[in-house]
Amino acid sequence: MSKPKLVVLRPVSAPVRIFSALLACISMALIVVLMEYVPAAERMDHTYYYPFWYSLLITALISLAIVTFLILPLSLLTDAVSMSLARRFKGVAMQVVSIMIGYVLLAGLSGLLFSIFVFRENTFLYMGAIRQMFVITLIFLGWQYVLRAGSHGLKNNIQAKTE
Repeated sequence: MSKPKLVVLRPVSAPVRIFSALLACISMALIVVLMEYVPAAERMDHTYYYPFWYSLLITALISLAIVTFLILPLSLLTDAVSMSLARRFKGVAMQVVSIMIGYVLLAGLSGLLFSIFVFRENTFLYMGAIRQMFVITLIFLGWQYVLRAGSHGLKNNIQAKTE
């Protein structure tokens, strides 16, 4: 059995990164749509409400664009910097904390870039975009850890069965 330290410091493969981006988009879309959903009993008369599936699809597409153009490219840089910093620490907890700090900084940077390009002069008046970037980046990191641990465990099971 390999040490947990090697799982933390192992670089994320491209399929895991892409699949975790898709899962982060779907998770974020579900969170946003469930927060904004108005049940049929509470709907006002003469007001149109989008169907649940339509809101989910549009929110997922918007999240996918954000993740594809901001978070995925910047996560490559963040992983490189975080991994090099994490190797200097002793103990798995400090290494995970250094990677988490890198992703929090990634979330802030991508939220700021998104706000600058979308809202132009009023960047800090719309803090919702920056909050959304923090949430989707941390969901992305969480899915990366889950998928990486799952693939690592699957690899160990396959090796154990073949031996």
